[in-house]
Amino acid sequence: MKHRLAPLAALALLSMTPGMAPAQTIRVAFDAEWTSLDPHFHSFPYNLSVAYHLFDALTTHDADQQARPRLAESWRAIGQDRWEFVLRADARFADGTPVTSADVVASIARIRAVRNSPGPLTPMIRPVKEVMADGPRRVIFITSEPTPALPDLLTAIYILPAAMAETPSADFATGAAQRGSGPFRFVSYARGDRLVLERNPGHWGEAAPWARAELRILPNAPAREAALSAGDVDFIVNPTTSGVERLARDPNFAVHRAISTRITYLQVHQGERPLADTTGTEGRNPLADPRVRRAISLVIPREAITTRVLDGLAIPASQIIPPGQSGYDPSLTVERPDPEAARRLLVEAGWGQGFGTRISTPSDRNMNGRRVVEAIAAAMTRIGIRTEVNAVPLNVWLPEWRRGLYSMVMHGAGPVPVTWTLVPQLVGTKDMASGFGPSNESFYANAALDRLMRGALGEIDTTRRESLLHQAAQTVRAETAIIPLHHEAAIWASRAGLSFAARADTLTYATDIRPSR
Repeated sequence: MKHRLAPLAALALLSMTPGMAPAQTIRVAFDAEWTSLDPHFHSFPYNLSVAYHLFDALTTHDADQQARPRLAESWRAIGQDRWEFVLRADARFADGTPVTSADVVASIARIRAVRNSPGPLTPMIRPVKEVMADGPRRVIFITSEPTPALPDLLTAIYILPAAMAETPSADFATGAAQRGSGPFRFVSYARGDRLVLERNPGHWGEAAPWARAELRILPNAPAREAALSAGDVDFIVNPTTSGVERLARDPNFAVHRAISTRITYLQVHQGERPLADTTGTEGRNPLADPRVRRAISLVIPREAITTRVLDGLAIPASQIIPPGQSGYDPSLTVERPDPEAARRLLVEAGWGQGFGTRISTPSDRNMNGRRVVEAIAAAMTRIGIRTEVNAVPLNVWLPEWRRGLYSMVMHGAGPVPVTWTLVPQLVGTKDMASGFGPSNESFYANAALDRLMRGALGEIDTTRRESLLHQAAQTVRAETAIIPLHHEAAIWASRAGLSFAARADTLTYATDIRPSR
């Protein structure tokens, strides 16, 4: 069950004004640019949003995160370790060639061949041992273990023609490789400005509601809101928290939102030696001690942050998985601030004298990210952990984080096709071959936790799988392997007269934006 926030304003029709695009064009403003137009390169949500327009996956998720048919008209488990997917007969690539099982086989192989991805898609196909074409429309997936979540995992795996298996990623940005089977076709791309698409008249599904879609990049939130107000764009992602209230009060606009499955968290360096931005430790790393990590978690004012800093547009997190999703353990409640208990833990761990550290966060990715980090830093400083704030653009932050330069980061993860797979992604022992730990830069490793998650990945029985996931959530809490903060609302704003199915996975599809009448 998805937690959806109530609409802030009723939709209303807005008459055309000077500067507004013709009705057959939808102009959508994103707050960050996709890292690649290659659908196999990076699992960044905006990349997946763009890929949906130009390519098709075997399955898709609806707004409530239920798997639905896409290129596959049907699927079924045909054994403990085998799945059969039957392809649609009417799906065609942009050049008119049919989509076949050979294209599916080649696409899976291509994903595994991608190099230097900042967020590979391989975790989605980790359990897939072999993919076989059994005729032109029947595909057999053989898994290394029972994988009940396979139809959900495959929602992020877009299918390319087999002939493009060796195509370099750069060719997608020029349009040379844009031969997908999606609801739109590539027209042009200007990096840092916009991607222009046109309706694909040969698409097998319901015709896109827009003849043309312009996906624009406007990183500055006030600039996005100004563009919407001026009629330069029709729809924007992530308005400011103050802008949400202003736009909701104006009958010319509408706000669309839902609680997302994205988790905002603190991840701390747990290696034996401290990094350069942790000071006053005489060569020891205080963050390697779970008591110190627990002390940090105990001083974070989660309720105050979500209410005051995030203006109620988030819910406090007690664990990686949000309420209502598989894997959420209701026995783990949100921790309330307890500075005295935190100080006692620091003394017990031998750090009563305190130390210095820094929280690093992208300045342009998380909702009110700098202000959230400032609130956490102030709370940590009050118990003797002298904490500085380092907020830098994502394109600076990401490579420095991957190079192991940060002792403590605030970042967000997800959404992913199966929400509970965020657990092995964030706190699984790093093992790129198995797909565990791709976003674990903390040096945290726990073989028992890994076994729980591998068991959950292969467990077909829902009750037993939930038990394993709850045990994993309790282990993460007991060791403070990661420090959950909150689940942001996914927020969009539009001119009035447009309806939109707000998605918990935060993905933005032009096909989901429709005239309300």
